[in-house]
Amino acid sequence: MKKWICALAALSMLTVGSTAYAADSVKIMVENKPIKTDAAPILNKGRVLVPIRVVSEALGASVAWDQNTKTATISKWSEKVKLTVGENKAMVYGKMNDSEALSLDVSIQNINNRVFVPLRFLSQFYGYNVEWKNNTVSIHSPLSAGQQAVLYNGDLITSRKLAMSLSNTKMHYEHTPLTTLHEHEDYSQKYLFPEGEALRFYKIEGNETISFYEFKNDFPVVTWQAHIADETTESIQALLDNKLKDSKGSMPKMNKALLYYGTGFFGDSSWEESGQINGQGELVITGYKKIGAGTIITDSGTIALKLPNETRQETVSIP
Repeated sequence: MKKWICALAALSMLTVGSTAYAADSVKIMVENKPIKTDAAPILNKGRVLVPIRVVSEALGASVAWDQNTKTATISKWSEKVKLTVGENKAMVYGKMNDSEALSLDVSIQNINNRVFVPLRFLSQFYGYNVEWKNNTVSIHSPLSAGQQAVLYNGDLITSRKLAMSLSNTKMHYEHTPLTTLHEHEDYSQKYLFPEGEALRFYKIEGNETISFYEFKNDFPVVTWQAHIADETTESIQALLDNKLKDSKGSMPKMNKALLYYGTGFFGDSSWEESGQINGQGELVITGYKKIGAGTIITDSGTIALKLPNETRQETVSIP
């Protein structure tokens, strides 16, 4: 968490050079749409500061104001940022519900009854991309145009590969996330994709924690989680039999076949496999490979990220 906070601190301010701009000449765009506000951005010590409420709400976050402590709390998903007027730090509540003080180069300011914060801190905390050009601050999707094309319009194989990768780097949680302890040094990851889909999937970590991801506004968001009730039970079977505990969110209902892909490692050995869960709720492995010390030990069947004759048909809306 500390490494993540340090990296965030380095990006927490948007440097715009030494040239001073009039406040009303600085514009804000979110996904190429201008934000309407009665309080224009300001420049302070070469940094752009923006009115906290209007920008936060444009990014889908909510803002609560405590008049007694002069503190604003920004909330989105299960994450929060607390900022107090006059202080040059923010209390950041991370994805694992821990917190840490983050130092800022410019203190939080109250100007004409509007709270102003450094723009890049706010957008980078949630994972958006920020660009400064021609006196305009533009806030964009966390994904590049190429990634969007692959994720939403690519074939199932390439889309699923990208979706799995993004679930390790850009994920957010609707509820306070469960902890995966890896008590048995199991660092496996298993994925289950509904037939015809790439934008929703189960992810099982360490034969212990099951998460259900859905892409929302270009972010992979965990909308449901649970722990396996008995860790001696095989994780996929535990999910199919609903032998779970600590459930958070609404458990998704799947009435279709599932594509299975799994991978993991232990010491200098690694493995990879794929298969499908048929209409009878049975897992059938169709491909398996094990590598030890750089040498293939076992290689059988065909590992695939697509079911036979499977075509893409999403249930989640594609932007």
